[in-house]
Amino acid sequence: MRDAFIVDYELYIPETFMDYRELASLTGLPDWVVKDKLGIVRKPVERKLSVSEMAKLTTSNLMQRHRGTKVNLVLYAASDFKDKYIWNVAPSVMSALAQQGFDLHDAYGADISMQCVSSIVALDLIKPKLAAAEGTENALMVMATKQSLIVNYKDESSRFMYDFSDGAAAVLLSNEGGKYKLLNGSIVTDGKYSDVVYQMLGERFYESPSGSYLLHVERSEEFNKEFESISLRNMVRVITEAVERSGFSTRDIAYLAILHVKRSFHKKVLAALGLSEDKSIYLEDFGHMQSIDPFLSLWLAEREGRIREGDLIVLVSAGTGWTWGAYAIQRVSGEG
Repeated sequence: MRDAFIVDYELYIPETFMDYRELASLTGLPDWVVKDKLGIVRKPVERKLSVSEMAKLTTSNLMQRHRGTKVNLVLYAASDFKDKYIWNVAPSVMSALAQQGFDLHDAYGADISMQCVSSIVALDLIKPKLAAAEGTENALMVMATKQSLIVNYKDESSRFMYDFSDGAAAVLLSNEGGKYKLLNGSIVTDGKYSDVVYQMLGERFYESPSGSYLLHVERSEEFNKEFESISLRNMVRVITEAVERSGFSTRDIAYLAILHVKRSFHKKVLAALGLSEDKSIYLEDFGHMQSIDPFLSLWLAEREGRIREGDLIVLVSAGTGWTWGAYAIQRVSGEG
């Protein structure tokens, strides 16, 4: 069995932002609640490029640095809110790459859907495929989101989604070496609250004249009372399991690349793991960029010089449904 690696990755962050004052005006919340409690100083929003256009641009920018690389697999692992319904992004990205002369002969593409934890699930699927290959294989994981457009900012029940922001990422993986070695992950799903968040554009949409394209939230009293404790427990569980399955303990974590959550919950996760706040970066200037968050956090840590060769990093996210996921990686190359 071969090892699997993250070779390189690329981000697309829109140049336009919505700050906490604008968000406060839009939601009716006080400025300090948006900034201090929800933890949103500003968030990027995209109003020109579509989801697939962001995905193609980001993937192209990444692959320009890797001309000559044959791609065997393309997985789109991000938002279900796409350019079109009943439609896949991965084949569209593959077509764009082929037109630019990249080798995708015999490759296949697929979209996977686990909401904001899709990138962690994708890593869990990609690693065994690369590890089992007899020869060299390379995979692309592509992510994009514009879910800031479908949050109902007038709905108090949607408050935990007010941080939804826009952007894209592309990750090149290989079984021939790279910057980060994929270790092991842990993913757990609890379907108890599977119907809390959804968009009413499905099979029975015609039965609901009041339905809209905005995300719909059905929060019960039970959900409001117990969900945070359930989420904290499962978040700590998957992080701990991912690390221990990789032969480490949580005290070995050099950096936690975790999704954006409200400020107090972020601190609770770190405290529960016994990690100091300098072991992570709080994404207050970026909001929640769906499944892109872990790679955004990793990128910020690299920019700040926080990642060194040999460091154990854990990529962490969670998605409505509800699924929590963590994947341990290790920096094996000091280059890049």
